[in-house]
Amino acid sequence: MNKLFIVLAIMALVASTAVAKLNVDTPATELNGPSRENVLFWFDDMEGDVSLYGTADLTQGASPHFHWDTYYAYGGSGESWWCGNFDYDANGGYGNSWDDRLVIPTLDLSTATYPILTYAYRHDSEPAYDFTYVQAESLGVYRNLNRGYDGVQAWTDIGVYGFVLVPYDDPFNARFRFVSDGAYSDQDGDYLSDGGAFAVDNIQVFDYFTGYVYFYDSEPEPAREGECVPAVPSAAGDYWHLIDRACPALSDPHSWWCGDDADTSFVPPNLQNALFSPLVDISAAAACTAHFAMHFAIPTVDNDYVSMFVTADGANYYSIGGWWGDFGSCDGWGGTPYNIGFDCTQFDFPGPYTYAGFVWVMNTTDNGCGPAGGGDAGAMIDDLWFEGPLAGSPVEETSWGSIKAMYQ
Repeated sequence: MNKLFIVLAIMALVASTAVAKLNVDTPATELNGPSRENVLFWFDDMEGDVSLYGTADLTQGASPHFHWDTYYAYGGSGESWWCGNFDYDANGGYGNSWDDRLVIPTLDLSTATYPILTYAYRHDSEPAYDFTYVQAESLGVYRNLNRGYDGVQAWTDIGVYGFVLVPYDDPFNARFRFVSDGAYSDQDGDYLSDGGAFAVDNIQVFDYFTGYVYFYDSEPEPAREGECVPAVPSAAGDYWHLIDRACPALSDPHSWWCGDDADTSFVPPNLQNALFSPLVDISAAAACTAHFAMHFAIPTVDNDYVSMFVTADGANYYSIGGWWGDFGSCDGWGGTPYNIGFDCTQFDFPGPYTYAGFVWVMNTTDNGCGPAGGGDAGAMIDDLWFEGPLAGSPVEETSWGSIKAMYQ
């Protein structure tokens, strides 16, 4: 069971966007389940007023996490560059959906015969999902020099046998880039790192044959000149919007989509775009399940995905993980969120409950998401509803039979 965590960016946006509490004034619709009654608290097919939804660009106002720190410094003394903080636990760690860069200043290597990049590093990040890449620019595009550091590695100095820079652009640009996905980090407590995510020191570019040093960043000098620069991507833009293309929608013609209408086969790069559902009154509920139609066209060859969050009090959001996949056709809709749904009240909320809500966050990498056939890149959302038993009723998993009445 995931631990409770408050998504700070989402908390701030709930207070500042058009997302509002929605009270259902009409009598609740009773849906007969196989062993108890479920109540439909709210249903929306996206064909009417959607003003109580909210969208936001979560990259807006992001701050770099790389900084000089004495914590776990190389050699046990001094300072090292660290991509991490103490926001989540006492021994340091990192959060979900981070995208951080430590940039080496542009270098003129025109006089170098055999330039080498070397450094000392340590890391602790979720294996196979959260990576630190060493990247150099080639033909204007950053290329990975390593496969991506993940898992646990104690301080290691790669020494003179570093990365050969001959194939890359001159002037030379390089960076360290840490990227985490939408779940399993110190933030949600599902991956507890020890001083994660990544630390680096003694960053040096030198000529292997002459020994000439073109760049060296070991510790901050008093003037702090000529050092690496922490950075994050610039604000990517807000792309969630209602569309009326018949192909993506489950109940034609409208559905939500995160993408650019100028190219419907491609979702722009570097996104963390959030779509907030209205907050629905569930104060009479013993439990509540969110259902929705969701179409995926998110290829698994890249690190693009949709992360999801639920609330049962209108304020504290829980991560339920990230999803990706590619149905390969515009009529493929995910059965799990539609038929089974996601329990908004399954975590640490003891009740009574107040307001249920859902958040979808579309995350894309430098390459964006796509291209995809049929104009359906990314994820589409349609037909959202919240249902559950009233307080005092047996709490059981929602079944397909309990929701068929909506379509009769």
